[in-house]
Amino acid sequence: MKVLVVGNGAREHALAKKLHADGAEIISAMSKRNPGITAISKRVEIMDIDKADNYDRFKGVDIAFVGPEAPLAAGIADRLSDLGVPVVGAKKNLARLEWSKSYARILLQESGIQGNPEFRICRDLFEVRTFLIDHPNVAVKPDVLMGGKGVKLTGEHLKTPREVEEYASECIRNDGLVVLEEKLVGKEFTLQAFVDGKNVEVMPLVRDFKRAYDGDRGPNTGSMGSFSCPNYGLPDLPTSAVAKGAEIMKATVSSLAETVGEYHGFLYGGFMNTDRGVYLIEYNARLGDPEAINVLALLDDSLIETGFRIVEGKLNKPTFRREATVCVYLVPEGYPEAPQRDKPLSVGTLRNSEPYFASVYEENGIIRTTGSRAVALLARGKSVAEAREKVYSDASAVKGTLFYRRDIAAGV
Repeated sequence: MKVLVVGNGAREHALAKKLHADGAEIISAMSKRNPGITAISKRVEIMDIDKADNYDRFKGVDIAFVGPEAPLAAGIADRLSDLGVPVVGAKKNLARLEWSKSYARILLQESGIQGNPEFRICRDLFEVRTFLIDHPNVAVKPDVLMGGKGVKLTGEHLKTPREVEEYASECIRNDGLVVLEEKLVGKEFTLQAFVDGKNVEVMPLVRDFKRAYDGDRGPNTGSMGSFSCPNYGLPDLPTSAVAKGAEIMKATVSSLAETVGEYHGFLYGGFMNTDRGVYLIEYNARLGDPEAINVLALLDDSLIETGFRIVEGKLNKPTFRREATVCVYLVPEGYPEAPQRDKPLSVGTLRNSEPYFASVYEENGIIRTTGSRAVALLARGKSVAEAREKVYSDASAVKGTLFYRRDIAAGV
């Protein structure tokens, strides 16, 4: 079975590793040579993965899995479908849930789906100032893809009303509009799901740690680590909140099927459980990173078979192991603000965990860092504490100009 995996991060390494374990012949399309993906690939194409014309070379593969958001926004799933390749990944007009923040809000509003906070799509400074009168504490969201780094919050990134106006004006100049939302307060959680056009099957829940340093201090990052529990839930998160989030996702998929088309692929919903109920923060048309590592390490079913069920609209309830997982990211010194780039790293003997290469590249047999996260380690266990002990026992085996948080899943 020839399976195309698009992307070169740790999320795609997790996809490729699971597919390879299920018996797939991996064909990889990457913008940089990920050594972990390369090692298990039958064929490697280093290319611009966001350019649709580059995919003609993959005509004849049995199925494709598109990992990152940018290729989906560029219409890669559409192109592969036109070539007769089944694709686990939303087409461009459906992946719009992620690449247009205003579209997602309008869809929920017009479809009568609960989950929207108070928001306004602003096209000039007057509209921004009008919204701020009633909502001085806001989230300012560019309408376009920003690599997870575009959203800014009052009190955290924006200290004064003037800073809010300046950033909102910058977004309007760049994109023609900006989305302002009331700043939500509560417990944040995410739901990841397989979607076959109609059915939405939620995976075990994962909690990640965004701040760079121990104690949840420092700047936000792509994520420094994550954990999942053997009961598939999360501490301090009621099942009613999870059910409400899943209900919002299912209603969204149903609305899309009626108005735009059937959504086939992965869907990630970021939610906030507040005193007033559950609200949608954002949608991603992909799995999270590192959350994908946690859930795919637990998936008992064949991902190849699951992929075909997603494409064919025949999804059944997936089976996951009743184990805990803990994932820890090792990142370049100085990350995220001034990361040390192009530094060599090596992974020694790992006795209790598995490595997943992220934003690195291989040159003349040497693995080097870029400006982002380098290597994730993932361990499983009967409990979160056991998985945590395992993953940290291996962290010293990764050598390089790197650092990592030492408190991922502490006390769980």
